Amino acid sequence: MQRVLINPEAPKSENAKKIIKLAFPIIVVNLLYTVESMFSLVLVSGISASAVAAVGFSLSLLWFIYSLMALSYTGTSVLVAQKVGAGEDPSPVLSSGLLISFLIALPLTFFGKDLVLYLMSLLGASDRVVSLSSEYLTPIFWFITVGFMTNTFYGAFNGAGDTRTPMKVAVLMNVVNISTAYCLIYGKFGLPKLGVQGAGWGIVFSELLAFLIYLYLTRVLKKPFPLLFSVDKETLLKMVRIGTPTAVERAVTSLSFNVFVGFIAHFGDKVLAAHQVGLRIEGISFMVGFGFMVASTVIAGQNYGAKNLPGLIYGVRFTANLTAALMGILGLVLILFPKYLSLPFSRDPEVIRWAVYYLIIVGISQVPMAYAVIFSGALKGMGRTTIPMVVNIASFWLFRIIPSYLFLKFIHSPLVPWTFMTVEMFLRALLFYLAFKRELRRQSPSFSPQPD
Repeated sequence: MQRVLINPEAPKSENAKKIIKLAFPIIVVNLLYTVESMFSLVLVSGISASAVAAVGFSLSLLWFIYSLMALSYTGTSVLVAQKVGAGEDPSPVLSSGLLISFLIALPLTFFGKDLVLYLMSLLGASDRVVSLSSEYLTPIFWFITVGFMTNTFYGAFNGAGDTRTPMKVAVLMNVVNISTAYCLIYGKFGLPKLGVQGAGWGIVFSELLAFLIYLYLTRVLKKPFPLLFSVDKETLLKMVRIGTPTAVERAVTSLSFNVFVGFIAHFGDKVLAAHQVGLRIEGISFMVGFGFMVASTVIAGQNYGAKNLPGLIYGVRFTANLTAALMGILGLVLILFPKYLSLPFSRDPEVIRWAVYYLIIVGISQVPMAYAVIFSGALKGMGRTTIPMVVNIASFWLFRIIPSYLFLKFIHSPLVPWTFMTVEMFLRALLFYLAFKRELRRQSPSFSPQPD
């Protein structure tokens, strides 16, 4: 285990090193997941356009299903961080997280695929796409309990301050997924030719490998701490209390985001394509923010558990300013070079023109986004997951969706929702800052600061 306790008196370079050491592997992991998704689409592109549509649509809807992972992942990550910070045994937390993730995923083994296919049909997918999606999703849902438990292991390692090991595991997962999927899709090296289903088996084999590696590390090598299967009612209830708001938040946000994209879709395929291009380019900046958000959760959780309030405050604020500086630079790149960033994704002049507008507008929001995700992560680390749920959902609807809907009645332009997207991010950052300050005032009397 690695205790990441922050000493405000230590040199800034020392604290920066701790934070970057935590965040960098998480950024790499997210980049690898992005590469994995891209390769899934590339590999099935040799089958047909319908196969690409099926896998792409399935991946989008799987994110809605995977929002349930947040219940066990968040509870495990936060409570492990707090236990490590307090110098207590985090093994019961991981055991409880694995049990919860298994129980959540078990019904999905039998009903999950049908739910996804129903949503797909409801959203207008053709019979051919639904049929191919069924082939792709079948092995994934057969082994979805493994995927959920693997994600819980990932949360435990992050909470314990070991983000390098999951990065190495993610590299192996990518290699296994891509190579296995290629062989099974096209029947290479004497293996059966499974078509789209082969891509699903690629995901399954990569998750099985990761699960076995995590099990070996925790049970045999006792890294980052020994896993002793011990579950108690109090830990289970605390985990559900902490994890449920995040799971609800992700599910509602996923659906809300699709509502927002629906506004863009009304302006035609080229504007929608420009929006998708912009999202993928902006995603690089978001991955940086997400990596540091997880770092802020670990820092807040461990220092909260150690009752080191000065270190918690200093660590979160230092992380917020560092993230804002990095994302600010990336935002400036989006503003200054939007056309050159868009060209690799499309040669259509209209798509490029709208993508340029999107990137300039969204580039302005990178700094407030940095502060929003860091303070959100810090509140989760302190176990206050209900606050981020309320702020994120309320902010998305009150400042983004509803104003966009009303203004579009008078100004028919995609610039309207894009503008409110940036305005909303500034307001969300302010709300999170005020919520974090309020929580610090509430916690101050109960803390007795400890030295690093």
